[in-house]
Amino acid sequence: MVTYPRILLLDEVTSGLDSTSAREVMSAIRNLAVAEGIIVLATIHQPSLETLAQFTNLLLLAKGKICYLGPVNDLEVFFRQWGRPVSGFNTPTEHAMNFLNNDFDQLGNLTEIAIESDGVKEMRSYYLSTRTPRESPLHLGAPVLEEDHDQNNDLMEGKAGPLSKLFWNTIVLSERSAKSYLRNLLAYGVRAGMYAGIGFMIAVIWIRLGDEDSTINDRLAVLYYGVAFLAFMAVAGIPSFLEERSVYYRETKNGLYTTLPFLISNTLVNIPFLFACTLLFTLISYWAVGLHSGPAAFFRYLGFIFLSILAAESQVLVIASLLPVFVAALAISAFMNGFWMSLGGFFIKARSLPRFWFYSFHYMNYQKYAFELILNSDLRGLDFRCNTIINGACACAYPSTTPETCTVSGRDILAYLDLGDVSYGKWAAILFSINIIYRIALYYTLKIRSA
Repeated sequence: MVTYPRILLLDEVTSGLDSTSAREVMSAIRNLAVAEGIIVLATIHQPSLETLAQFTNLLLLAKGKICYLGPVNDLEVFFRQWGRPVSGFNTPTEHAMNFLNNDFDQLGNLTEIAIESDGVKEMRSYYLSTRTPRESPLHLGAPVLEEDHDQNNDLMEGKAGPLSKLFWNTIVLSERSAKSYLRNLLAYGVRAGMYAGIGFMIAVIWIRLGDEDSTINDRLAVLYYGVAFLAFMAVAGIPSFLEERSVYYRETKNGLYTTLPFLISNTLVNIPFLFACTLLFTLISYWAVGLHSGPAAFFRYLGFIFLSILAAESQVLVIASLLPVFVAALAISAFMNGFWMSLGGFFIKARSLPRFWFYSFHYMNYQKYAFELILNSDLRGLDFRCNTIINGACACAYPSTTPETCTVSGRDILAYLDLGDVSYGKWAAILFSINIIYRIALYYTLKIRSA
């Protein structure tokens, strides 16, 4: 307790104590929980009314099945509405045990085999009749707690089909992941700071490149740097994913949910956080560098960079699911990013690559498509002034189709780089497909390892 944990699990914390001591212990725990924002889950035997009042919610189980889940103060009302009110000399929990205890027969003899009594069935049946799908245990913030194939008694399993179960599991896992990311500074807080730092560094180093042809190569460099270096930053997601992965394996082996809702929730939660980091980077660096003005070019750049970062994130998750050791996953992820950088067409032109690399991994490279997309988005429609004069004629850094105006257009540069035929729609679709392929690979790696 001195560490002030987020969640405190207590098993029969008042065992052996008299009623006054039990009340004081639970009162102290409640005061600490309220003051520090701690969630307390506790099992307790024979609580007095004063001790029971320290709790907020109560869960009653029999044979592993939920017979009551709700506010403590509503338990007495629950029995009164059921037609079995609590007597004046009983507490609500003692009254509940009269229905939930399966250890004795009707004559009071200890049974050898605990069976589900009529009292359990009746209480559970009434409890389920008071619930709606949105008020089910699944909606209260945890994955499915039970499996019950009684069509008449269990709302979640009896009336809800596989798609409904998939939907609710995904919703609950997404909510849990989102809360975890918001509470854990290392998950995305540090990453947002890293993206902002990179954006600021680019902004102050490549500041106001201008429209002279001498800055064209600097422009190409900053565009590729944004793609490649942001891809490296995806390794920051390995620690939090390894934590999620260990929880996923434990919970799937216990039958709480399957791989698909975990994958969908991970994707849905990651997308807005990654997009926020991408937007932060873009807002800091885009106009400071002096890239193509106008909202259309800005949003294209933002979308293409985001697809690239999402692909890098997906690649890192696949590697981390195969190699659940942080150092190993970090090393392989860094190697893969360096590998894709070498084949992206910036450090060495695509046409100069050996044929094997050109016709294989070059076309699988998500960094290639992202770089070519943002390069075309930035250069199309721009003209650069050629300031070098040789023998009275302009000498541009790149071959120009309009030497008489002493300018070189962005399309001239793209044509020289063999990138003039890039289609925004086709290239973006390919980049999106690479993301889908990575996510499918993540699904199967998780499923195989959890089998």
